[in-house]
Amino acid sequence: MNEIPNAQVEATQLDRLAAQRSLYSKAKQVQAWQLVLSVPCVIVWSFVVLAFPALRSYAALWGIVITLLDSVALDRWQKNLKERAATVQELFDCDVLGLTCPELKGQRPDAELIAEQSSRYRGTDPEYKAIRDWYAPAVGSLPIHLGRLVCQRSSCWWDAKLRRRYAVSVLIALGIFSTLIIVISLQQGTSLENLILTGITPLMPAITLAIKQFSEHNEAAARADRLKDYSEKLWREAVHGRLTVEEVTSQSRQLQDEIFDHRRRSPLIFDWIYQRLRDKHEELMNTGAEALVEEALSLRGRSTQAGGRFDI
Repeated sequence: MNEIPNAQVEATQLDRLAAQRSLYSKAKQVQAWQLVLSVPCVIVWSFVVLAFPALRSYAALWGIVITLLDSVALDRWQKNLKERAATVQELFDCDVLGLTCPELKGQRPDAELIAEQSSRYRGTDPEYKAIRDWYAPAVGSLPIHLGRLVCQRSSCWWDAKLRRRYAVSVLIALGIFSTLIIVISLQQGTSLENLILTGITPLMPAITLAIKQFSEHNEAAARADRLKDYSEKLWREAVHGRLTVEEVTSQSRQLQDEIFDHRRRSPLIFDWIYQRLRDKHEELMNTGAEALVEEALSLRGRSTQAGGRFDI
């Protein structure tokens, strides 16, 4: 009853998905450099200073320099790549979900950018196997205004679930490394002054980054949950006929605006974590989508048997 399953596997749309994945991967590479400079390197400094206390001033200087570099240059570079990826994905969603495409915030992606980035992506996935069926094919059984809602709700559910798991992992990792440094320092009889200078100060970039990641991902998950709740409210009103098709479409467009803004603002999750969780979460996401499809079709069947009008 709608073209979402077919539209999302057209060459143009697959190229857009590939481009946004490539841009996100580049942004994650910048984030990886931030982590390497702020965590492993800092931890090495902590152990070095424990063995050679005379180097503690250099360790403190390293922490200051990396903190400034992170806020002045690396964060901005990452943000630019992330916004480009979000705008490419918005073009995909607007076409596939049958929504009008508003004036995008920031520069509209050039065709050359999409071609360049999709070509890079094909180096690792030449047949686009990992990005086919971005949305559950089952939504094709519904009219476009309902199938679109299922897709929007699935996007929000997936995002919230993944971010909460990532946030908890970051906090656990920080606790393990910090405890290890403090325990080793205390075992060597380090004074409070030396513990602060040689153990805690070099860890400040890592602590700052971990707390920032934890906070940002939790906030993003809460934002995604609110969008999911709104999509579910809109779904209930739509399937029970309390809204016209035009009203549902208009509110879906508003919801899409919020989803786009959420993507632009949200922090990144490394590809290896995404890949590790992808299959399990994708299966759950598709199950949720199929349950909504069954609900709508069941309501239509009961309405038809009762001789009523059910506008789906």
